[in-house]
Amino acid sequence: MTELLVQHGPAKGNKITDSLEAGNISGVIFSQNDENINSVIKYVEANEFLNHENTFIDPQFYYSTFEKSILKKLGDIEQFPSNIARRDWRKKNSKLTDFLDYHVETSESLSNTFIAPGFYIDNIDWHFDYSIDIYNHCVEEYADKFSFDNYAISLLISASFFNNTDNVNEMIEELEEECNRKDFIYLTICHDGKADINYEEMDANCLGNILYFIYKLKKIGFKFIMGYTFMNSILFSMVGCDYIASGWFNTLRKFQKNRFDLSGTFGRRKKRYTSIPLLSNIMFDDIHSMIESGAITEKEILSNTHFDESHDIDEDSVSFVDLEHQYWESVSKILGDFSSIDNIQERLILINQLIEDALEKYQKVIQVLDKKNEREAVTRIRTASKHLVTWLSAIDKFKNQSVII
Repeated sequence: MTELLVQHGPAKGNKITDSLEAGNISGVIFSQNDENINSVIKYVEANEFLNHENTFIDPQFYYSTFEKSILKKLGDIEQFPSNIARRDWRKKNSKLTDFLDYHVETSESLSNTFIAPGFYIDNIDWHFDYSIDIYNHCVEEYADKFSFDNYAISLLISASFFNNTDNVNEMIEELEEECNRKDFIYLTICHDGKADINYEEMDANCLGNILYFIYKLKKIGFKFIMGYTFMNSILFSMVGCDYIASGWFNTLRKFQKNRFDLSGTFGRRKKRYTSIPLLSNIMFDDIHSMIESGAITEKEILSNTHFDESHDIDEDSVSFVDLEHQYWESVSKILGDFSSIDNIQERLILINQLIEDALEKYQKVIQVLDKKNEREAVTRIRTASKHLVTWLSAIDKFKNQSVII
């Protein structure tokens, strides 16, 4: 069964504890760039729902090849390096090995899983090769000295890398041949940051190759933690990911390359409702347009979460925190639907049916609004459903590559 983890970030408040207590999430991947490690340790020790089994520490080592000025809390860690170059690992530079020692000791104090530091990867070059080397080094160096149950290789890979199927097959082959221990892969996709009103949208060829990448490596014997996921976490559960992680801000659900820029990102955060029937994290204005069209009812949109029992679909009466809990609970419900299905063919049948049902609801609304000549509303609804068409195309590509009938 795929378990849902919180991708930790700034301003966590009580939302993690509350969602753990409600059973909507299973654990946390902590970010040292957003919170001092001593604060994280105190938080975990004081939280009755967190332990070494469901606590993970992300080394976020991909920042090490960039300027230190882009760092937040990681910049306060004396051992965290910056401007790392190819020669540094080849020569086992102390600024690298010192951080490894720091990270392994910190991880052991909090987790049974050691996530090895890895670089940002946009090609099969030294960043990828040395990410494997560092992982193998950590397994060999620390296995007898520390009591970790699991080791994970950390891969932050550019989304554009997955547009090339030959690259994907070569990386699969390299991981199979070069990783001395087939354990966990902590995979995060780095999106290029192009503006798209539909936050869930991405290239179908790219997404299909990501699904294939995970599926093939699962068959080889690797387990997966998927970092920074959004509604596409449903698809990663379909191909058998062990954990998927997703946070409370958009930046904790989608890792974008602008994190490596010095410039900040601005914009007004909009409230969204997570609809299981629509497989969408949708804005309230669009929900109201759909209901007011008369094509579908509010009941056909609701996810039937605990949130729905005590709240109306009214943007002004709910908080962002309410909606963050509703998002996690909704995703957890869908993950639960896959938990009893071991067969990939049956999982594919289920996800295709869910997508087709969601698209049918959207299409009913679009037809009515189109007849009323409400062009702006039609455009918004089409955009809100765009990712579902992409999902179907990506699934078809995945099936063909994986030879699943």
